[in-house]
Amino acid sequence: MTTTNNPWLDIPLGDYERHMSHDLVGQATLLNSLTKKYLDKIKPETAVFLGIAGGNGLEHIDNNITRTVYGVDINPVYLDTASARYKQTIPSLQLINLDIVKHSETICQADFVWAALVLEYTGIDNALAFSANNIRKDGHLVISIQSNNNIQTISPTGIETVKKAGEIFSIINPEEMQNAAAEAGFRLMGKEENLLPNGKSIITFHFKSPQAPPDLKPGIPSAQIL
Repeated sequence: MTTTNNPWLDIPLGDYERHMSHDLVGQATLLNSLTKKYLDKIKPETAVFLGIAGGNGLEHIDNNITRTVYGVDINPVYLDTASARYKQTIPSLQLINLDIVKHSETICQADFVWAALVLEYTGIDNALAFSANNIRKDGHLVISIQSNNNIQTISPTGIETVKKAGEIFSIINPEEMQNAAAEAGFRLMGKEENLLPNGKSIITFHFKSPQAPPDLKPGIPSAQIL
């Protein structure tokens, strides 16, 4: 289920991907390498990618290890592209059109939930609620957030449509996020910071889920599985 008036519904995937890949931004390459790093480290049987967009990083899925892959995004057009790119090479791929700001219901119990540059648009509590409902006992939650380092929010790549995302973008305070995760029962296993070409950085946190899963909200009747 999508949400009307969300700016992500108006940003063409091609524009978003060109912005993320721009030399001034460099986020696409970094997030791709981080996806590979944590897939290789965790070796999940079931993985959930929040804000999957066109599927950056899915080429690192090993079907012999990761048996089921879920991709969640608010934009159904993005999901159509991800399906065209990866459905044949990842037969287990399930793409779900869902706004996790409005819906935190359970779709699976994953070993690995990957939320890269998602919390800036959903808020901390919404992302943690969805993750908690979709992660197994001792599962892995990896969150990447952007640190602007006193630099303007949207880099000047000349791609105007991506500026719409700034309408709902909020910088995430790392300490606030860690405290909220701890209150939800997540244990911090490690973190790293990677500098981007524009002077900003990406901070990545690796958590493990609570020893016992939360009371789950069953089903997602309002979501569309593609």
